[in-house]
Amino acid sequence: MTLQDRLYLTWCYGKTQLVIGLVYNLVCASWLSMGISYSFFVDAFIIKTIIYAITLFLIYQFRNRDAIFFYINLGFSHRKMELSVLLLDFLALAVLLTAVLLIYG
Repeated sequence: MTLQDRLYLTWCYGKTQLVIGLVYNLVCASWLSMGISYSFFVDAFIIKTIIYAITLFLIYQFRNRDAIFFYINLGFSHRKMELSVLLLDFLALAVLLTAVLLIYG
């Protein structure tokens, strides 16, 4: 399986989490670009963790229980897929905020 296939399956698995995370990342980047505060960098990650937990809870409440078997049949575990979505989301926030700090800081 190529990296492109892996990224596509990660998108299919966690597109709700990634879209909500993208909106949050853009809001944080715009707030950081308006007024530079280095403590906001840490606060953004703390709030991101809380939002991610709430999103994950809501997704588990309303997700189709049989949909996970598609990924299990492909050889991916539920935890690895969730971890890849989590890492991709937090890595995107870190890169975006670091870029804003380097440009405006």
